[in-house]
Amino acid sequence: MAARLWALFVLGDLVFASVATAALGRHGSFTPAASLALGCAIMLAVPALLVLASFLGLAVAGAAAHELDPPRLLHALSTEWFDFDRAILAMITAPWLDLRDIGAQSAGRGARPVFLIHGVLCNRGIWRPWLGPLRAAGFGPVRAVDLEPLFEDLETHAQTVATALAALQRECGGARVTIIAHSMGGLVARAALRRAGPAVVRDIATIASPHHGTLFAYLLPGRAARQMRPRSPWLRALAADEAAHAKVPITSIYSAQDNLIVPARSAVLDGGRKVQFGGVGHLGALRRTRCIHAAIAALVAPAQP
Repeated sequence: MAARLWALFVLGDLVFASVATAALGRHGSFTPAASLALGCAIMLAVPALLVLASFLGLAVAGAAAHELDPPRLLHALSTEWFDFDRAILAMITAPWLDLRDIGAQSAGRGARPVFLIHGVLCNRGIWRPWLGPLRAAGFGPVRAVDLEPLFEDLETHAQTVATALAALQRECGGARVTIIAHSMGGLVARAALRRAGPAVVRDIATIASPHHGTLFAYLLPGRAARQMRPRSPWLRALAADEAAHAKVPITSIYSAQDNLIVPARSAVLDGGRKVQFGGVGHLGALRRTRCIHAAIAALVAPAQP
């Protein structure tokens, strides 16, 4: 579903750029090369404006002074545009992404299984940059999930994930599973942990996840968005359940310049390990090499029993 959504976005962007270029061409003389360049510029401007609007929201939402540090904010803005475009391409081509061979030889023999959970409006395609580093670090097999429908209740997604975790553990001869989750996926991972428990889940790394909600959830439709709003009843219930039961190690990886998790400190889960970056946007926290290696390093560390 996410692949179709972003394919339609690109198609709409292309149509808009074509119409805008044709309209501008009526008022000026453009060579074919100039018209092509203008059309490409307009097409690229649409996602750039979306990213810019999200960063402007940081100031409107009253972000802390260190989150609005100009050099880091400018770096996050410029790289997030690039990361957004690459993520769209990765999600459109996700149906052709096969994870079955990633560390498959390890299944059942000293396996270090990893389960990847994406965020809202995404699919498993966003995990492409992680596959090589995970293999190099000795993790495998690697599996991922497409959470659909896109705006489904997070508890429904959690049940889907818990079932998949149990299947992956059986495949690996009882080895506990490591979870890496981005954005909304971090909440789904915590909710799935309530079902699967520490007997199935070894540890969790969340990347730019709205553990305490995000103000941008007010702009999205559906029950999942309402659950991700700050101080939502669902978030409070999730935290209460964690306080009453044993937890596995959870590492919060986040950026002070996250353009979609507002406030940025919402991405830090109380009581767990944390890794903070600067000058990185919401998708950048998922795609930057330094963030990927920081997450893997945290997971390589010995887990609590």
